[in-house]
Order: sequence, then structure tokens, then C-alpha cells
Amino acid sequence: MKWQTKKLGEVISYRKTKNTQTNLPYVGMEDIESKTGRFIGSLSPKSVKSSTFYFDKSHVLFGRLRPYLNKILLPDFEGHCSTEIFPIKPDELLDKKFLYYWLTSESIIEKINATSTGTRMPRANMNNVLDFEINFPSISEQKRIVKILDEVFEGIEKAKKNTEKNLQNAKELFESYLQSVFANPGNDWRNCLLNDYVNFIDYRGRTPKKTKSGLRLITAKNIKMGYLQREPEEFINPQDYETWMTRGIPNIGDVLFTTEAPLGNVAQLDTDARVAFAQRTIIFKPDTTKLTQTFLKYLVMSPQFQKKINEKGTGATVKGIKASLLKKIPISFPSISEQKSIVAKLDALSEQTKKLESIYQQKLDALEELKKSVLALAFAGEL
Repeated sequence: MKWQTKKLGEVISYRKTKNTQTNLPYVGMEDIESKTGRFIGSLSPKSVKSSTFYFDKSHVLFGRLRPYLNKILLPDFEGHCSTEIFPIKPDELLDKKFLYYWLTSESIIEKINATSTGTRMPRANMNNVLDFEINFPSISEQKRIVKILDEVFEGIEKAKKNTEKNLQNAKELFESYLQSVFANPGNDWRNCLLNDYVNFIDYRGRTPKKTKSGLRLITAKNIKMGYLQREPEEFINPQDYETWMTRGIPNIGDVLFTTEAPLGNVAQLDTDARVAFAQRTIIFKPDTTKLTQTFLKYLVMSPQFQKKINEKGTGATVKGIKASLLKKIPISFPSISEQKSIVAKLDALSEQTKKLESIYQQKLDALEELKKSVLALAFAGEL
């Protein structure tokens, strides 16, 4: 079937009509779900002080400001929207849903991103976007393609939801066992305060001079819940190491803790190479005759300990905890032999959980790639 090619601006109306009506639902960029394009706001009438654009059911709403760039909504209601959302109205040659799928295809998203200008919050250049060429068949053929895409994507969405549920179940299985370990301490467990057997190396409030290469610098950005992430990679000059690390040198296996942004992430140092620390990070060095490093990691990760630090945390915008309060948090632990037994079980379950997470994440990635491939076939006229 023959397809025709036109510039986008030739087959859509692109009028930025200022809203003059009151008591219409408002759509902000935060009201559009990124991946599905669903409206997640409220349909309750809402007036806003700033100027807004009017739209109705015939429009496609396109977000042009990053991080909301390429958010797209097909409204089934009349309303008004942020001026960073542009109402686009297809003419009689173009099916509304066909246009939506075209705008969400990978090749078009890449072209739109390439038009963006601005450093902090780039915006798409809509004049450039209107010059894009769009290939399309007859309306009846467009509707046929849209029907196929709807059915395929509905199946993909169901598969993704099932996979995401399995992924969540795998995480909850580990978290449930972790909670049970510390919810039922034995009568022989020792009770004390955290700093009774744990020394603190505190590098908060200091920002070293960073370099493009050199010794690895670990900050709160690298510390995730249960593991140490390589990115973002930051460095200091090796010659600055001795003068910088004056508060103490950690050992491999020592527990790393973030005191804010976010509060309470926990990992273990995974290298014996020289590394530097800074910014919202405390290193826990346990007395290993009483408390093993990995048991301490799991103890701090436990829901019971996390609850305690959140209760003691302060801050309206960014929640953090003072070292003086952190040191006085009560903890309980068993003998070294029992700690090792508990750690072995938690390590095994953690490893199994990671394998399952990897499998489920691969499935999610494959489903996302399938979606992109189907869209590419659709606009190549191969469906």
C-alpha cells in the first residue's frame, strides 16, 4: 500500500491557544506517566495563576522540557495545560493514535532530543520538529496498524507487570528473612549501643579537590543499599591522599553508611586499594572480636535499624542524622560463630535474589526492546 511523505507541520495544527475558560482540569508535566503516557493527575477542575494552553479530545499533548521531554498524552477530556506542553492537532490525513505512536518511536525521540537547546533544562525546538518528515498510509491503514500496536503493547504491558511483580517478590523474600533475623534475637544476644563496639570514621562536611583521574573518591552517590556502585566515578590527586585521609583509613569489608541524601544506605568497602572518602559518608569499623563486618552490614540494613535512624533523622527538605544520635542507637548481636552462620544464610539468599533480579531485569529490557522493534516495523510499513 502506498505511503505518502509530508512535513509534520503540514499535517497537524500547532496553535498555542491561551486558555480563557475556568474550572477545567489542568495537566502539568508531572501528570503524565513517562513510559505509558497515561494521565495520572486529577480531573477535578483547577485554575492556575500562570497562563496555560487550551486543549480538547482532538489534541495530542507533547512535553518539550526535559526531564519531561517526550512525555505524550492522548487526552479524552477537555482541559488546559502547562505552556511546556504543546497541544498538537492532527488533520484529516492523520489518525491521532498513529501520530502518538510515531512520536514515541525510538528514531523520532532521538531526532527530537537532538533539537533540544539549553544546558540545565533543555527544551525541544518545536520549529525543527515541525520540519520532520512523517511517512503515513491511508487513514484506514493507519487504524489497522494502530489496532495491531494496541494489541501487541497490551500483551507487552501485561508481561512487564508480571515480571515487575516477580522482581518485587524476589526482593521482598530477602527483606522478609532479613527482618526475621533481627526481630527474634536470642536470649544470649548482647545488647549495647552502636558506638560501644563500632568506631566511626567521619568524612562528612569535607569536599576534596577533584581531578579527572587519580585515586578513586567514594561519596554518598556511590553507596547503594547493600552494594557499592562504581558510578559516578570521581577522583583526587594521589599526592593529596595522605593529607586528606587524616580521619582514618578504612579496611576492605568495613561498612559504609550514608547520613543523608539518602539517609541510611549501607554497603561494604570492596577493595583493598587506596580510596578516598567525602560528602555525607561515615565508615563503621567494628571490633571484629565482637562484631563481624558483614553481620554489621546486615544489621544496619535491617528494617529494625532503618526504622530507628529514620525516627532520629531530622530535616524538612533532606532528612539526615547527627553522628551523636547515630552512635547511641541500641543494637543486639549474638556470638561470632552464630553471626557467621547468619551471614552465610543471608549471603546465599542475597546471591540468589541478585540472580533472580538479573533474570527479571533482562526480561524487562527484552520487552522494552521488543516494543521498540515493533514500532520500527510499523513505521517501515512492515506490519
